[in-house]
Amino acid sequence: MENPKISVLIPMYNRKHYIEQCVDSALNQTFQEDYEIIIRDNCSADGSFDFVAETYAKQISDGKIRLYRNEENLGEWGNVNALINDAAGKYIAILHSDDMYLPHALKHLYEVAEKTNADVVHESFLLNSPKNGVINSIEDCKPICAEDNTFDKITVMPNDPLDRFNEWINGGTFIDSQYNIFNREFVLDNDIFLDACNNRYVALWWIMSAKIFVKTPIICYIRRNAPDSNSHSNFTPEKIEKFISEQIEMVHNMDERFANIDFFKDNEYYQYMAKAHLLFILDSWDIMRRNIYSKGITQEIYQTVVSAFKKKFGNDYFYPMFLFNWIHSMPFNKRVDIINDIQQNQTK
Repeated sequence: MENPKISVLIPMYNRKHYIEQCVDSALNQTFQEDYEIIIRDNCSADGSFDFVAETYAKQISDGKIRLYRNEENLGEWGNVNALINDAAGKYIAILHSDDMYLPHALKHLYEVAEKTNADVVHESFLLNSPKNGVINSIEDCKPICAEDNTFDKITVMPNDPLDRFNEWINGGTFIDSQYNIFNREFVLDNDIFLDACNNRYVALWWIMSAKIFVKTPIICYIRRNAPDSNSHSNFTPEKIEKFISEQIEMVHNMDERFANIDFFKDNEYYQYMAKAHLLFILDSWDIMRRNIYSKGITQEIYQTVVSAFKKKFGNDYFYPMFLFNWIHSMPFNKRVDIINDIQQNQTK
């Protein structure tokens, strides 16, 4: 398809049981302009790719849908970046493979973006599915607003950088990327997703970088609260190690990005605020919420944390490793000097 107005990007991984509702919702839009749907399968093991290829063979043949399969798993954000590189639309919209659009979604978001010349149009409200993840009709879903600031009309947000920063840090804008439509050139020019590791990190850059940032109260998106979604998955030792490594890398990347944003460039205070906020939120969500340290510093936890910090700090790993374990052991009143016992046992 040449010059589509919108590219709907669907990153897919093991969602065979949800993907049909997702793709159908993208196909059944009231939007009359040309738009494309791009699906990238990230090495699914449940037959998702073959199911889509068979179910939507006609739409793929007609060029309405482009379907790709990665040769290796790129991770969530690597897959998103690949989809952005695939896209040809003036605007891009991310649709998770277990979520759905309402029929008017693309039409409304496109019209608002065109009318305001927006870099980003953001949905302040969405529909949330029942806890079992089953969506038989729209009536099954409840409208929610995950933001501190609500609007009853389409609103162009202030362009003052301090206002934007406070909007991000105080929860005034829901940070998930799928509840937006982005101007593709804006995304590419500002490397919005380039080193993405989580939605909160990505949101800082599009909130701070967008010259025109618009909010709409019109609900366009249905989020499936699926019990088997990634947010409900077990946090294995491998994931803990990956989490620590990503946070260290994230802080390094932030330093590079701060140098290109005037608001941060000469203001270390706000740089530290941004880092502290991100690290606290992510740690609270991924480590503290799961009570990883409820039994103290086990042999498994110790080996996992040591491995992560050794990869990043080499022989200087001990101090950050010790602090990480100590901070997380304190809420459970667990001994941190157990580290010494573990080390001594390893040397025997």
